[in-house]
Amino acid sequence: MFWNLSNFSINQIAIIDADNNKILSYKELNGKSEFIAQKITDSKKQLIFLYADNSYQSIISYIAILKSGNVCFLIDNNLSYDLKVNLVETYNPEIIISKSQIFHHNYNEFIFEDDIHIYSSYEKVNDDLAIDQDLALLLSTSGSTGSPKLVKLSYKNIQSNAESIVSYLNITKNEKPITSLPISYSYGLSVVNSHLLKGAAIVLTNKSIVLRDFWKIFNNNNCTSFAGVPYSYQLLNKINIHKLDIPTLTTMTQAGGRLSDELQIKFFNLAGLKGFNFIIMYGQTEASPRMSYVPMNLLPNKIGSIGIPIPGGKFKLISNDIDVTKEGLEGELVYEGDNVMLGYAENRSDLSIGDENKGRLFTGDLGKRDEDGIFYIVGRLKRFIKIHGDRYNLDEIERMVEHAFDVPVICYGEDDNLNIAIKSADETLSVKIKNKVSKIYKLHTSALEVKLTSSFPYNKYGKPDYERLKVKT
Repeated sequence: MFWNLSNFSINQIAIIDADNNKILSYKELNGKSEFIAQKITDSKKQLIFLYADNSYQSIISYIAILKSGNVCFLIDNNLSYDLKVNLVETYNPEIIISKSQIFHHNYNEFIFEDDIHIYSSYEKVNDDLAIDQDLALLLSTSGSTGSPKLVKLSYKNIQSNAESIVSYLNITKNEKPITSLPISYSYGLSVVNSHLLKGAAIVLTNKSIVLRDFWKIFNNNNCTSFAGVPYSYQLLNKINIHKLDIPTLTTMTQAGGRLSDELQIKFFNLAGLKGFNFIIMYGQTEASPRMSYVPMNLLPNKIGSIGIPIPGGKFKLISNDIDVTKEGLEGELVYEGDNVMLGYAENRSDLSIGDENKGRLFTGDLGKRDEDGIFYIVGRLKRFIKIHGDRYNLDEIERMVEHAFDVPVICYGEDDNLNIAIKSADETLSVKIKNKVSKIYKLHTSALEVKLTSSFPYNKYGKPDYERLKVKT
């Protein structure tokens, strides 16, 4: 297991925290995480909230929770206080861990070590609903919104996906990735998991990729790989990444949504010019998170594809409960593999439920297969969009706006573009809603638009007609 760190040599570097000027060997990371694990181990399996950022304290705590046999819910430390409180009230964790002081009602600090604050609940959790023993990790389906709907991942899920990623990216102990994504995000976490598995050194920073300091850290530590979502690559294109001198870069990976054909071609060409690998991947948090990748030798002729399944995984296309086997025909993309989640949780009692999916995930994406067996995504069946790599549940945002402003609302849009239609003629209300959504979900106002309308169009089934709504507003 990647969290068993005792197999690596004493002086092998595990963590380089550039922001805190802290270096930990695998021996030190193992010892510190073992110490925390002992302090949080109980006779029963517990739920532990970890308010995480890209710091050595968060890595120590994450490994410690896995070692302890408890369940780790990774939460972005920058999530608003109100959304954190809502999650605490929904799931009632026994323990909360943070690298800064917190002030949640009914929680008392019982240990402070390595700038890690650990808080225990005063209240006892109902023992009638024991947490499923296979459950290891919880991740939000929409991390930036503090969604209470969580993905339940087992030890086997996260271990198998780490092994697959190591295999198709050829990761060795000589790699040195940098944390260009939050570890509370499934893609960012998978970078940590897969590199710990091979004993590589991980460079930690919370700095933005548009800052010179980020690339200074990259070069000063001889980093070898960079992981980004489509928005990351849009930013890299704007800052003229091709002009930067990054001699140790060997791999760039992209996931978290579809990258435009133009940028796929541009970064493929840059990779050839600079001598690094550019790998496009497809996944979902529900798959721990990787499901497929595009081998670089295929990319020039398969622009826009999601490639082939990862080692140990398999795709099917299903339409009206029938397997779609003919090339070019569309169906829902269904993935099978050991990395498929146990199921979803929406409250504490759901943590007691075991494996509901049995290794099979209906992705909600509409796909097709070409004559070479390469898969493509052609649409989305579910009500989600991705903005800057983070997934947003449109239904949840609708409910929040409707509750906060007592106004009829419909959310729709495409990746990187959230539209909020409200049945109102009040321009001031439009501004208030835009500001509140921006603040709560930490969205730049350029990524969202609030539109006024006198009525909403509906289809014959009584459901919102989103295509007509786009035209109407």
